[in-house]
Amino acid sequence: MKKTALIAAALAFVPGVAMAEDLPSIAVETADLDLATADGQARLGDRVNTAIRIACRSGDRTIVSLRMERECASTMRKQAEGQVRLAIAAAREERFAALDLDPGA
Repeated sequence: MKKTALIAAALAFVPGVAMAEDLPSIAVETADLDLATADGQARLGDRVNTAIRIACRSGDRTIVSLRMERECASTMRKQAEGQVRLAIAAAREERFAALDLDPGA
């Protein structure tokens, strides 16, 4: 089963981004990660941060643009936190459900 965490970012503070359909989102592949482990969680964090940097990059190097990129990244990280926690909890639950807890076995 292909697992992908979708992280949407509300960037109302960015000029010209007012409609919900204009809001950027990122998709981060998780199928190859074991999110029940610290290593898998760290790799997911790296992927999320990379995707956020790419989504927020404006290409402009003015002070205003750099500030907007930082604000964008901060907003997206805050919004991603809950979805990342849910993905990790689901992985832990899946791992727990797969354990053989039969004491007679």
